[in-house]
Amino acid sequence: MRKSSKKPILVLALLMSFTLIFTGCSKSNTQVANTNDVSKLDKVELKMYILGDKPKDFDKVYAEVNKIMSKKINATLNVQFISWADKDTKYPLLFSSGDNFDLAFTATGWCFYNQIATNKGFYELSNDFIQKYAPQTWKNEPKTAWDQAKVNGKVYMVPNDQNEYNYSLFAIRGDLREKYKIPEIKSIDGLKKYYDAIAKNEKAIVPLANAAGGQDLQSPYLMDGKEISYVSGTPLPTIGYNIKDKSGKVFAFVDTPEYKDYVVKMREYANNSYWSKTNGSNNGTRDEAFKAGTAASMVWNLNTVAKSVQEVNRIHPAWKAEVVDVFQGSKKLINTYTNNGMAINAKSKNPERAMMAIDLLRYDREIYDLTSYGIKGTHWEPVGDSMYTVLDATSNFPAGNVCPWGWHTNINRMDIYQPKAVKSFSDKWSSSDIVHNPLETFNFDDSKVKNEVAAVGKVITQFGVPLDLGKVDPTTGIDTYKKELKKAGLYKVLAEVQKQTNDFIKNSK
Repeated sequence: MRKSSKKPILVLALLMSFTLIFTGCSKSNTQVANTNDVSKLDKVELKMYILGDKPKDFDKVYAEVNKIMSKKINATLNVQFISWADKDTKYPLLFSSGDNFDLAFTATGWCFYNQIATNKGFYELSNDFIQKYAPQTWKNEPKTAWDQAKVNGKVYMVPNDQNEYNYSLFAIRGDLREKYKIPEIKSIDGLKKYYDAIAKNEKAIVPLANAAGGQDLQSPYLMDGKEISYVSGTPLPTIGYNIKDKSGKVFAFVDTPEYKDYVVKMREYANNSYWSKTNGSNNGTRDEAFKAGTAASMVWNLNTVAKSVQEVNRIHPAWKAEVVDVFQGSKKLINTYTNNGMAINAKSKNPERAMMAIDLLRYDREIYDLTSYGIKGTHWEPVGDSMYTVLDATSNFPAGNVCPWGWHTNINRMDIYQPKAVKSFSDKWSSSDIVHNPLETFNFDDSKVKNEVAAVGKVITQFGVPLDLGKVDPTTGIDTYKKELKKAGLYKVLAEVQKQTNDFIKNSK
């Protein structure tokens, strides 16, 4: 969710419009002299922010988590949620409002990691600090993950350590595909035939669930299908690179023929009624309409699509939900480890205990299972040592969906009913489609162009999103968008990105 991959950031304006003033890392009120002696630790409550909506059984599950936390580090978690609809507005305010909290989910690209880190909003995690207060994390985290988490040479996040793909897949209704005699879908053309049939014949169902302000299709149509990625730390989609080009060359999306093709396609899709005309005001997640039966497809990353398909087939087996890859054979990057992670507030009064809590979230089997799947025997059951199956009450604490992505590690379990296509796709990608690019570990430092980045974010909202939704004529809309981006300072940002990527490539050799 990302969820492994979770929604891309498109609105950075609010964050940058504030002049964030952060004090240096605060000293803890609780001196941790010996982390192995719980009796010497004062009892503390750690306030933690995660993403999503609070499920019905959350308090029951985390009451069990806190029993274990109390015994092991004399701390409890007070968990607060930031909904998907409020993420882009409320998350930045955590660090400018003086909110007294300790822990927060974060991510590069889509959840403000670089922006908050460069403003000194996160607590710096030195090697000594990590080794002392999170020994299991220090032992198990790949060096590459720590390298990816560096901002100006310093680490402010504990990344997850799982290989994940942010490559987009679609989920469709197999029963509707069969109803309209459409062959197994393996391409954009096949998907389009499916959409045309739905739009023409199913008046109560839209072809595509396109939530999150309407930008869900940037990933598949603008990037994944074109073998392009965006530069981590830049407003999306403004600056990108070809994943097969290892020179470090970057470009403005809006100047590429791929962007024009994308906008033209979005206009066509909108005119064909592939999604609701109210898109852009929909605050739900992009899987909700698909699971509710009001949309005939959804798009997200592999893990999230697989979970949605499994849930739909459990509740509505007659729908015959399927996982579809429409860009078969295209080259792919593995997500950076920093696509999901946990950070400590720079103003936390208990940074040491917060780090100890992260270590438990990541590697204590009982806590990991609780936060990931819920209460054993109520929400899920283990199958062997590495798999699980959900029970009827899982809807009250959806397995894998209550924002445990910040502490995903190698003790993660696999759903025994996971669609077979998941393993098939991931095996194929690993064997023949994965490429590596030096810029997959690059993080842009926007400290020299913060005003321009803020202005670009506003332009994206005002002029870019309508193009994403197909609401604007491509010819006049792209020209206007380019002019506004130029006035906002996009090319100053692009020049700074290119300078940094050139230095990064040079120093990587």
